[in-house]
Amino acid sequence: MGFLNNLLHGPAVLAMKNAEPETPTIMDSMPEAISWPTDAEFAGYANGMYCREYAVRVVVDFISRQLASLPLKVYRKNADGDAEEVRDGALAKLIRHPSDLPGMSRYRFYATLIRDMLLEDRWLCTLGSNRAGDGNTLRRIPPDGYSLTANGFGELTGVTISSVAENKGGTYRLPDPRIVLDIGYIDGLNLGDPITDVLRPLLAEARAMAKYRKSIAENGYQIPAYVYRPKEMPWESQADYDDFTQGLRNYVAGGGMAGTWPVFKDGMEIRTVDNLFKPVDMADLEAREKINEQVCLAFQISPENIGFRTGTNSNIAAYKEKLWNVELLPYLVAFEEALNLTLPEAVGEPDCYIKANLDAKLRGTMETQYQALSTATGRPFMTTDEARELLDRPKLPGGDQLITPLNVSEGGQPSPQDGGQTQNAQQGASPNGKQMLAEFKRLYTYDAGFRASWDSMTKGETSDES
Repeated sequence: MGFLNNLLHGPAVLAMKNAEPETPTIMDSMPEAISWPTDAEFAGYANGMYCREYAVRVVVDFISRQLASLPLKVYRKNADGDAEEVRDGALAKLIRHPSDLPGMSRYRFYATLIRDMLLEDRWLCTLGSNRAGDGNTLRRIPPDGYSLTANGFGELTGVTISSVAENKGGTYRLPDPRIVLDIGYIDGLNLGDPITDVLRPLLAEARAMAKYRKSIAENGYQIPAYVYRPKEMPWESQADYDDFTQGLRNYVAGGGMAGTWPVFKDGMEIRTVDNLFKPVDMADLEAREKINEQVCLAFQISPENIGFRTGTNSNIAAYKEKLWNVELLPYLVAFEEALNLTLPEAVGEPDCYIKANLDAKLRGTMETQYQALSTATGRPFMTTDEARELLDRPKLPGGDQLITPLNVSEGGQPSPQDGGQTQNAQQGASPNGKQMLAEFKRLYTYDAGFRASWDSMTKGETSDES
């Protein structure tokens, strides 16, 4: 977190640590006291909003998980202009293992870059050699770990990376093959404008509503009722009144009497109060849902895809298709192009390019995939052994051969899913075709008018066998 880093490691803190007091005291051995920011102050920072604001956390995690889980592949155009996948090149190895830091997997590394873009409207990483010295590696620089410079036209001219621990930092003049970055909003000297800046007033309103609701829930009536005692029945004494009220307080505070009711004296009764103000009367739950939906729309995501708004069985498939074809596609294209702008040439493979395997997210269910593949190929696409392997069954002799039914290759069947119905109907071999042939023979044999009409139409060429 930028705020916490500055708070714990800023110049003022370093100066205090390096300064030696003139007279040592007992306070020197005590731990350093840190004044932590409140939730409201912490939520004023982009990363703080990610940690404190529910809707921001859910939407940002959803987008980063979906995009970071996409497989990134490297392709090269061959002499015929066709794209062929490159698996062993320097760029392919870098994309599969972008970082050699402990615990930093491919998924986690790309998720951090995408999260930086969503929260800070910019991300940056540096290209260097890995620890083994036989390849390249990328190192993500946090948004508060670098500063950008630009001219009056909004053109980037340089980047200065802070010196932290093993990272010596330094100033780089752009363009530089060692710098890979992407920035969303650029206008003059304004480099990046996070969406969270626009959401702050809306989320501050949500925090105020939550605080108000919490106060009402803590201080309001727990039970919307009161004890009624007729005025014709005065208390015997002040001690009698005090005993009753103290017993009622003990009952309420005890907590172990849930589901029961204290014993009242004759004449007392419980009367409900219908016009008491209750937390539900604020209708803030509905307002909270509206705020969640607005956060989704700020990130260009449909609330139905997040779960903030309920979809129906008829439109859920349409929302999923919209998610990848409309909503997440711009994020993905921006990420791909930012990598392709620098990395291929920097690692010595300028003829290669990086592309995400979007089909991995659009395959649908297993049944839908198999049916689509079989229809597209016009034949079975899986051998017997491959199918049995899915069920953990042993292989069979000859099971490694891809069997194609004769009616598919020779009988004119439109697709494997047709089942030969079209061909059988044409040859009269289907149940319906056999019935029609039997009816024709019956009419031709026993109906003289039908026989005469048929012979006249076919010019006497028809026989019983036909």
